[in-house]
Amino acid sequence: MVDLNPSKVIRQVRQRLELSQESLARVLNATKGAIQHWERGRNNPDLARLLALRELCPPGPERRELDTLIRQTQAQVAPLAGARNGIGSRLTRYDAPFTGQNSLRLMKRENTRLHRLVTRLESQLKRRDEQLRILEDLVKELEREKGALRAQSEAQKPEPATLVEGSVTPR
Repeated sequence: MVDLNPSKVIRQVRQRLELSQESLARVLNATKGAIQHWERGRNNPDLARLLALRELCPPGPERRELDTLIRQTQAQVAPLAGARNGIGSRLTRYDAPFTGQNSLRLMKRENTRLHRLVTRLESQLKRRDEQLRILEDLVKELEREKGALRAQSEAQKPEPATLVEGSVTPR
């Protein structure tokens, strides 16, 4: 059996599913950091998460590589017990054609969540734009008041005196 690089397989499956690391983490009940570690080869996912990922993956080369990775992981987890207890045969229940119902439902749920998030962010942006417009109007008003006060202050200043042969006279 050829040893596969789990990081490449997981990244390819995630890209095939067109999910971000954060979305895949939600689907697999993991953290985004865990997905990053898997894709960088620092850690490997457990067998349960690999099987869950397989359920999401449509048929194709990525799924075949994932199957091989699952078998490879099973062999590492329990090489002797797997042969006695038939762990290798457990994979056959996942060999049914991909119906897409679970992944479609998860994708729709994620799409709905993201849509609500975008709507909320748009409303926050509108509120911030309105607050910014109000602040800009206040700044303009304060600048006008400042200019009026400066003009009033200039008008009230006494004229400087000039010196004319020993006496002080206003200009």
